Amino acid sequence: MTLYDGVQNGKYKICGIQTQDDLLKDRLFSLGMTKDSCVTIERFAPNRTTLAVQVNQTKIALRDTEAQHIIVEAI
Repeated sequence: MTLYDGVQNGKYKICGIQTQDDLLKDRLFSLGMTKDSCVTIERFAPNRTTLAVQVNQTKIALRDTEAQHIIVEAI
């Protein structure tokens, strides 16, 4: 399942990032989105094109296309 498939207020563990885009990988890693990190989906935009998530103590806004590359499992 991807982060985009998650539900609002859901808590997830990041299992990996599946993309060939090294810039996207570097951006996500620098924001703390690494394997085994815990992430909470705070809210989706009304049209689900963006979502607000919390990783550790940091709140991040992600595009739907970015969230679709983050593989997670529910915790």
